[in-house]
Amino acid sequence: MSRGRYAPAAGFAVAVLTVVLGAPSSAQQAAPAPDARPFCVHGMAAVDDTIDSSSARSGDRFRFQVVDPMTMADGSVVPAGTTGYGIIANASHAERGGRGGYLALETRFVVLSDGKHVPAIIDRTNDERSTAVGGSGNAPGLLGWVPVVGYAVGGYDSLHHGKDATIPRGTRIGIFLGDDAALGTCRPPTPSPAPQPS
Repeated sequence: MSRGRYAPAAGFAVAVLTVVLGAPSSAQQAAPAPDARPFCVHGMAAVDDTIDSSSARSGDRFRFQVVDPMTMADGSVVPAGTTGYGIIANASHAERGGRGGYLALETRFVVLSDGKHVPAIIDRTNDERSTAVGGSGNAPGLLGWVPVVGYAVGGYDSLHHGKDATIPRGTRIGIFLGDDAALGTCRPPTPSPAPQPS
């Protein structure tokens, strides 16, 4: 009688173990297929002029140059030195209260020798230089807790301007040429490893 009472529990335990132990093998069989898409046409561009948030406005254009030759999917080559154009997507001036300026660039296209325009978009995964933020320059917050000094610090922080953001001439930006990256029909390069703290 006691054997019959515990038999269903034993069967349940066996079923649970079968499901749990069987899970890893089914997960191994469902490994993702390798990405068969071709690599995106990727290279570096250098900004032609220094861009400063003190004078730049959203919508202003800027020029850049292709740094190294880039081979397109059809075998044609975009030579080094090819000129490209983009717009300043976002520009904010430094303001009172220690607010720093801000810049964000957006590449649009390069112009080939025959006048043809080839789309160019920034590689946002590996890019760190197409945006810039100006410094605050505010007094250290700890000083605000010091009696009397705190009043002066608060006044200083509220009245002085932050620093404007700058993207210097020659700054290099990773770009994709063609429509494939935007359409997702090519493979972007592997993201660069994050720098290790020293």
